[in-house]
Amino acid sequence: MSFDVATANATFCATLVDQWVAEGLQAAFIAPGSRSTPLALAFAARDDLAVELFHDERSASFAALGHGWATETPAAIVCTSGTAAAHFYAAVIEADLSAIPMLVCTADRPPELWDRGAPQTIDQTDLYGHRVRAFLQPGCPDDTPPADWRPLARSAWNASLGRTPGPVHVNLSFREPLAGTADPLPQPLAVAEAAPISTPAAAIIDDLIDRLTSRRGVIVAGRGESAPDDVLRLAERLGWPVLADHRSGCRRPGHPNVVHRYDSLLRHDGFAERNRPETVVRVGEIVSSKAVSLWLRSLGADGADVITARPHGRHIDPEAIATLQIDESGAVRALVERLDGDTEGTADVVGADWVEGWRRADEAAERAVVASLPEAANEIAVARSVIESVPTGGHLVIASSMPVRDVEWFGPPRDDIAVISNRGANGIDGTIATAIGVALTGTPTTVLIGDVALLHDSSSLAALANRDIDLTIVVVDNDGGGIFSFLPQHDQLDHRRYEQLFGTPHGTDLVALARAHGIEARPFDEAELAGRGGVRALVATTDRDANLALHESVHAAVAAAYDDLPTN
Repeated sequence: MSFDVATANATFCATLVDQWVAEGLQAAFIAPGSRSTPLALAFAARDDLAVELFHDERSASFAALGHGWATETPAAIVCTSGTAAAHFYAAVIEADLSAIPMLVCTADRPPELWDRGAPQTIDQTDLYGHRVRAFLQPGCPDDTPPADWRPLARSAWNASLGRTPGPVHVNLSFREPLAGTADPLPQPLAVAEAAPISTPAAAIIDDLIDRLTSRRGVIVAGRGESAPDDVLRLAERLGWPVLADHRSGCRRPGHPNVVHRYDSLLRHDGFAERNRPETVVRVGEIVSSKAVSLWLRSLGADGADVITARPHGRHIDPEAIATLQIDESGAVRALVERLDGDTEGTADVVGADWVEGWRRADEAAERAVVASLPEAANEIAVARSVIESVPTGGHLVIASSMPVRDVEWFGPPRDDIAVISNRGANGIDGTIATAIGVALTGTPTTVLIGDVALLHDSSSLAALANRDIDLTIVVVDNDGGGIFSFLPQHDQLDHRRYEQLFGTPHGTDLVALARAHGIEARPFDEAELAGRGGVRALVATTDRDANLALHESVHAAVAAAYDDLPTN
């Protein structure tokens, strides 16, 4: 084939998009720009693909991240050349650390304009470094053999969905003219066969069975690859408690092995000491509780056997206590199948009193939490109400800092909703945009976010009212950085310096801010959570000092409730 520049640009981009759609691409998130014209036009020409426009690159990239969270398939993000690509970086980092697939498509000037002072031109080669699963830079379409175009697209797609999913950077140089009409596309590639799911070798399972059975143990479950049913079945067969966050899907109401108030309980030295296990199995990512982390570190120091099931092959061991690391893929299922085949059973060997002690403490803790919450609006009650309000099958997106902790520490159990939080890097970046991307999958979505995180991502409010999605934004507004109240700096610094550097009051009317973008907004009312449809914002006004005191009083109430339990 022989093309002029405009036709080559158009045909090349149409081929990439056609191949990606054939592979399973559902959506493209585009920030406006000139150099990316050929790719933007190729995406927009497809009626079998959702094309979403965002006014800035950071919002577009985090929306694509949210879409990837919800669908477990890559979404494409597109930007023009220059510093525009740098605004993708935060979302690329989160996609890397959270193993979320993503196609990062940056337009670039042709090589003859590099290092010559050309406008809107930076060095985009390996811009994201080791954060991406692959970097592909094919050169200008008019210099590239058409036979290579579809394999290039498939290579990017497969790299994004590999053993450890994540972002792939495709840097595409285009010469002018940028707008053209595509010629017939190269022939489609044959359908690729899916790689089989790997399972651990029989010898590994044999070793794990020996290390797990007949021992007092605990399962700590965060977001991972294992099905929640498998994790809970493993706990049942072993007779162990499960300390799980909402992202794991293991917060099953009424399940006898699931412990919900573990953060408050493990702050109690007596409880933490009396319930020390011999073995710990960590499935998936870490939970947010620092009390759990400190407890695990102490267990590791005392010689506990800590087995880590690595999600997507990622190394998860911040306390450096793992005695054995295995790939999570297939491991929990294989263990359950082996234990279910054991006709003699194992759960009764440990002794029912082990998990029963955890359960009794958890039930007492929950009663204490409910009894100690005041009637006045408070951040714990807001988090609990938000979780309860999400419709079955809906999505809850939680911002980092205090929202994710209040949900984990005090939230009621739900395993019939999907809970998403950008905990790879634990940043507050792009929370609203992430929720938009989730909601664009067509699922009712609620986002619980703090005021600083909302302001950090306020650009994502632009044109949000025009999107046909079901999104409820619940904002906890304590006029600043509430989580810093829980750090030593709060008591170590004088009030003026603390407020300057950590309290950081903003004085913004968040209801007015949302309304300025055409979004229906009002002060938080629990009754308002029942309504669904469209985009709306509810702002709960709280006080940082009162919130700190509330958390301390709730933890104290849990400790007192545990002390009042009868001992056997």
